Amino acid sequence: MNLLILGLSNLVTRRVLPALTGLQDLARIDVATRTKGTDWARPQGVAGDLYDDYAPALAASPADVVYVSLVNAEHGRWAEAAIARDKHVVVDKPAFLGMRQAERAVELARQHGVCLAEATVFSYHPQVAMARRIFHDAGCQPLRIAATFSFPPLDSKNFRYRRSLGGGALWDLGPYAVSVGRVFFGSQPQGLHAEVTSRGGAEDVETGFSMLACYPGEKSVVGHFGFDTAYRNRVDILGATVGVEVDRIFTIAPDAPNTIRVTRQAETAAVEVPPADPFALFFQCVFERIAAGTWEPLMEDLLADARALEQLRAAAIPG
Repeated sequence: MNLLILGLSNLVTRRVLPALTGLQDLARIDVATRTKGTDWARPQGVAGDLYDDYAPALAASPADVVYVSLVNAEHGRWAEAAIARDKHVVVDKPAFLGMRQAERAVELARQHGVCLAEATVFSYHPQVAMARRIFHDAGCQPLRIAATFSFPPLDSKNFRYRRSLGGGALWDLGPYAVSVGRVFFGSQPQGLHAEVTSRGGAEDVETGFSMLACYPGEKSVVGHFGFDTAYRNRVDILGATVGVEVDRIFTIAPDAPNTIRVTRQAETAAVEVPPADPFALFFQCVFERIAAGTWEPLMEDLLADARALEQLRAAAIPG
């Protein structure tokens, strides 16, 4: 498998390139970046070229898969450009700024017979499968979820403070807010209520929001998300007889073990989860599905989250 990365973002250098190291299906990594004087650490033993712009890279690279890691407002343009060249495409979250753009890109991918996936990777960590198994073994279902993902303000030059680049907490953290219900309930919200709780930056973008999503079967998610508070990254999941707490669920270092706390009536237990890299597991899943031609579920997940994110934004910013 040959990969072309469009955009040498902080996420790419810090998490994605290390995660790609050692993936057996990966033979080549090309990178395209418009940042002059770029120096990047290609995984050892992997061939590849560095391009100084995206269009020439798409034309010249022998990539089978293109990974788009640009500012949010550029995702749609370059994902569609890659699909038009019959490349499989993975896009950072949020994959697209709006349901119409997502539907158009998925339809284009289906026409060209290629995969299109969104890199919302937290659900690929084994701690999520472990949490599901705890409920399964207890013979009950998750009913209520309280989710929080928030961190202190970013540097004022960060693109997340620029509306024209697809900034704001709803675009940046909304994918976590709407995917957690899909991951644990396996369904879409029937109703969604949300409020922007803070704004900031030169363009007065939303920097925090709170939400309530109701799902079939009397299930619900409440959440607080933003880049305006102290760091918090966790979910509390409640069923009829079991409660599960997972800290560091949305992002976790690949070398960090974790502990899931389980409550049954008055008893509390700890379940240890070994270290794992969700980016590596995600890309391995994508490559395997491409090889097998079974990527439709990845596109269905992308559309489901795009639809719920549209609901979230409509509730938080009426009109």
